[in-house]
Amino acid sequence: MGSRFSKRPAVSHTAGRSLLLADGPWEHLTVNAAGADFHLAASGPIGGEPIILLHPYPRTWYAWHRVLPALGEAGYRAFSMDLRGFGTSDLQPYGQDPLRMSADVAAVISSLGYPSAHIGGAGLGGTLGWILAATHPEIVDSFVTVAAPHPLSIHGTWPFPTTRAGRAVARTRLPWLNIRALRSGALIKQTTAAWAAPSNIDKVARNHRVYAYAFSRPYAARLALKAIIRANALTAHTRKRIDTIIQQPVTAIIGQADPLRPPATFLRDQQWVHPPITSHLVPGSGHFVTEEAPDVVTDHLIAHLTEHSTRQ
Repeated sequence: MGSRFSKRPAVSHTAGRSLLLADGPWEHLTVNAAGADFHLAASGPIGGEPIILLHPYPRTWYAWHRVLPALGEAGYRAFSMDLRGFGTSDLQPYGQDPLRMSADVAAVISSLGYPSAHIGGAGLGGTLGWILAATHPEIVDSFVTVAAPHPLSIHGTWPFPTTRAGRAVARTRLPWLNIRALRSGALIKQTTAAWAAPSNIDKVARNHRVYAYAFSRPYAARLALKAIIRANALTAHTRKRIDTIIQQPVTAIIGQADPLRPPATFLRDQQWVHPPITSHLVPGSGHFVTEEAPDVVTDHLIAHLTEHSTRQ
């Protein structure tokens, strides 16, 4: 079935829904919180200790699909969440401010019936996890950041615009020129080629069809670009709110070959965390670590959760 939307892939509604809500060893939930509906894929026993997984840009909950079932099998109640304006969460034409998007996560945790939860965030999701830990510490048991240094650490650390990684960043910063590129899937391919490790590009590209359809829907590309731009250019108010010491345990999973957030960009993070940060370099991985090295991410996540369980 064709589409009247320019540059939108010709995918039927039924086929598109099967991409956005893929079958697997998980269940799909819709939670109303903060005035919006949020989609989550859930795995693991109902009584398991909760962890909320937040995806990077340009991705959806599916970026964690290789990690989610393993956490469930380990006895945790794991949720991979579509952020506001992504996937099948509400595509509202407002609310893409990072303070609002991190508050969404707090509201979802409460709506799920938990007083608090562990947080795992990759890329954009990691930025929101840092903000959540700083602004809603009572709801964060611990935090695992994947390819996402503290937002106050990355000022002035963008890759040079002459590099492939830098050119992909520049495209992201020009939404009025790139809505069509993201909607068509071209920008997804470009960011994968620029930010993943060269040896992993084909592996990451296997998931492109899911993301291409997600951002082909009306308004989805516009909202996603707005969210990433605001997350990477925080207002003075937001910077002031998060300039505080985080008391929760933090583990950082870092792609050793990440051209967007190389290991050096994490060196300043400790000044915003009281307990020592546990850091893990993932050899041969670029920016999309949950897709490039899901088994390694799973192992580090389970080790972190075992050490920092709230039920010990």
